Amino acid sequence: MNNPENKTFINILNDTLKKKEEVLHSLAEATDKQSVLLDAAELDIDEFNKLVDEKEQLLTRLESLDDGFMSLYEKVRGELAENAGAYEEQVKETQRLIRAQTELSAALQAAEERNKAKMAIHLARGHQKMREFRVGSQTAAAYYRNMSGKHQDGESYFFNRKK
Repeated sequence: MNNPENKTFINILNDTLKKKEEVLHSLAEATDKQSVLLDAAELDIDEFNKLVDEKEQLLTRLESLDDGFMSLYEKVRGELAENAGAYEEQVKETQRLIRAQTELSAALQAAEERNKAKMAIHLARGHQKMREFRVGSQTAAAYYRNMSGKHQDGESYFFNRKK
């Protein structure tokens, strides 16, 4: 491969890294939106699911960009190792972009962990509400069952049954 062709490949690598950075920013925004939803007293599950779908698409795009980056990097890896000085500026830019993405990824993972903890709290609240509903239903059913056997038509609850 000649020198101008390699420079073009390295520029494409950097463009791919910039696109990955944009996708990571979009993922961070979606994660922040999920955090806001999880902070609310009542979780808007439809909106939350929309964000999950959006993030899934972004992750698929990120994976595709990563695969393309690795494929292209394999083509120029040898030349970069042999003639590092000829591509010094592009390599520095590549390294800067990779560092920025690493920082973004770490922040994103931390935000995801916080959201996971918040979601666990929401699920625990949901289970508690279900238990309370079940106990309330059982209490009401027991009350109606008890009352149906003791009350006779024509009698008031306030009168004594003794004569």
